[in-house]
Amino acid sequence: IPPQMRQNFQRDPQGFLSQWFMLQKFAAMAETEKLDQKSPYKESLAIQRMSLLMQALVNERTAKTVVTEEEQKKAYEQKKEDYSMAKVKIIYIPFATGAAAQAAGDGGKKSLTETEALAKAESVVKEARGGKDFVALVKTHSEDPISKERDGDFGPIRKGDKLPEDIKQTVFALKPGDVSDPVRQANGYYVFRLSEFAAQPFAEVQDALFAELRNQRMKEWMEGIAKTTQIQVEKPEYFEQVKKGQ
Repeated sequence: IPPQMRQNFQRDPQGFLSQWFMLQKFAAMAETEKLDQKSPYKESLAIQRMSLLMQALVNERTAKTVVTEEEQKKAYEQKKEDYSMAKVKIIYIPFATGAAAQAAGDGGKKSLTETEALAKAESVVKEARGGKDFVALVKTHSEDPISKERDGDFGPIRKGDKLPEDIKQTVFALKPGDVSDPVRQANGYYVFRLSEFAAQPFAEVQDALFAELRNQRMKEWMEGIAKTTQIQVEKPEYFEQVKKGQ
């Protein structure tokens, strides 16, 4: 039974059974009156049957699609760069705009304007590149409480992560030990220091690789079937009439 009906059964088994037998009774009455052979019910049942059979075929085909561990490892080696992780430390310097920039924040601390935040971020970058301990700069200047508690540790960052592209591009252009220029985001500037690059272990991405390879094969299989199903439109004007509701 469908998930929603299963939930109803688990919540109230006796009530569900009562509804189930009522459903069977009504369906039998409808068949007695041959409603399953009457439009539009006949066509609706046919469409639902085709849809269910199509989904059943796709499910069975997907379950039977084999992707060996050797194939997964080969794909891992080919795409190893995509699974690289950047371990970074950050300093976050927020800013406020408009009237909020002049208002006192928590503890009576005035928010920085964007110009002031950029100037501060650039100063931090200069100090870090000049040899100042980055963790010390984190403790002094960063306003991100979570990473600040971890000496600035943020990440690791992966290329596939749902992060702004400018952040990922900046981070993956660094070399270990490099400090980035300030990266502007909606409410503040980030300064990144790359600790190291490391590749995600095969075991961590194996399931994702399996799913990706299996989905790719299913896609190729469905595209192959689609190529064998072609239509020839003899009266294209008909579709124009349909669009106009004629």
